[in-house]
Amino acid sequence: MEIPTAALPFRDKPAQVGADGQLDVKADDQEIAQMARSGTDNNNDANMDKCVATKNDEQEPSTIEETAEAPDPKKSKKKKRTKKSRGKNKGSGFEEYAADGPITVAEYEENKNRYDRSLPAKQRLETAIQRFQAKRSMNIDRRNVFTKYMSYGGVDVGPKMFEGNDQLDLMDMDSEDILTAAAQASVPENRVGWDVNFEAVAKGFLSSVLPLHIGLETEALVDMATGTIRNFLNYILLHDVCPEYAENILAARAVCDVAKVELWKAQQANCWAPGNFNMACSTLFGGYFYGLYTGDQAWSKEAGAEGMADSAARKVVKFAIAGVGSYEQAVRFRSLANANELKATCVNETGFEVIAITPVNNDVRDFYKQYAQDLQPVGKLRAKPWRNPGLPAEDLPPNQNYGAYHSPPFSAIDEYEFFVEESMLKFCFAGMKVETSVWELNCGFQYFDNVMAVYCSFYTILLNENMIGWKEPRDLRSDVIVPHNSEAETQVGGGDEGQVRAEEDD
Repeated sequence: MEIPTAALPFRDKPAQVGADGQLDVKADDQEIAQMARSGTDNNNDANMDKCVATKNDEQEPSTIEETAEAPDPKKSKKKKRTKKSRGKNKGSGFEEYAADGPITVAEYEENKNRYDRSLPAKQRLETAIQRFQAKRSMNIDRRNVFTKYMSYGGVDVGPKMFEGNDQLDLMDMDSEDILTAAAQASVPENRVGWDVNFEAVAKGFLSSVLPLHIGLETEALVDMATGTIRNFLNYILLHDVCPEYAENILAARAVCDVAKVELWKAQQANCWAPGNFNMACSTLFGGYFYGLYTGDQAWSKEAGAEGMADSAARKVVKFAIAGVGSYEQAVRFRSLANANELKATCVNETGFEVIAITPVNNDVRDFYKQYAQDLQPVGKLRAKPWRNPGLPAEDLPPNQNYGAYHSPPFSAIDEYEFFVEESMLKFCFAGMKVETSVWELNCGFQYFDNVMAVYCSFYTILLNENMIGWKEPRDLRSDVIVPHNSEAETQVGGGDEGQVRAEEDD
């Protein structure tokens, strides 16, 4: 006898028997359905508890794929960049190895129209300057150098007067028009007739303006200043702005390379000048350092001594003459010193130009090492007379003596020979200009006094220097009518009203 599967009793529960002695199948079916529903509910509760436990306990995913796909809430948050921090990592265009990329065909065609040779050089340069400023990012120091260079070259820098830009007007312009309207560099119409000479401007600015108006205390500042001008010249060459001046621009770029070396050497030489030997001669025989020593004063112990003691000066002079002087100079110096007849005369009050350098040789170095280890070895410097072209011309009668020390004109002496320590000699170079006074001893050698300035070999003075900081004058007398002064009339009343008031005042 087969018993239906549905009629089988559940565990620990007896089967129900009806009144007729048969198994109650209907009751069992209802009970099975109820048990199934309760089992489903229990499974759902268990799954819900499992999800809650996983969320609360933050269990790690069980597979590598799940680990890779699961986002990290801490790393997924990105900080929003502020306007102030935008562009900080962007290149400025003045880096050591920065270079403009090759020009595309479209850019080449645009440059042909933009820098057409039929246009005047003034207009092409003005466009190139504006685009260069837009393409480069300059800090304060670099912009100061570039604006002074532009002003020295005859370019007006700064916002244009009475040409304010309305934002509504800028919305109707394209990028080229906006660049022109917002530009702060322009070449005035009254300077169109000026000669275009990139080399002369580079020489004048780097040699006379840059050391005077911009501090060059470190070598990095020298590299920054010369690199800024060189970068601009490269931009003009790359975009073929002025092909008719290509050779002149290349010469100006070569000046920048020379200035990068000579400017820093001139700064160092100016710091070490005039050297111990020349200071000693000035202390003993006459000059700026004569009687300047303050080491024997009681108050100098706190303030610090200046100058050189006479005993130290005599030692420096004797060893220099014995080491690098000629035999005739040494004999004559000893005889005049024993007779107390050594005298010095100022022979030049303007300066000299270096023409040759004789470095310290091994024999002189061994001589100092053996007999005077506390002194620096001395080399020779040959020079010729030089006068700063920026100084005013001397207006003296033909028979009047030159200078305060009754010295003859420096053309009487064609060449000088100075003794200079190795510490200063390594910074000297051929063509270096030194502004100082030159003295000559009656024993046959010269020395130079306190140095006022040291210049590069390409030192140039241009009238453009007068344009730095120049502003066009305007009439500030707004309450006074000046005859034939249209500007004053416009300021007071303008037009016919100003003319009427002028007639009433008359």
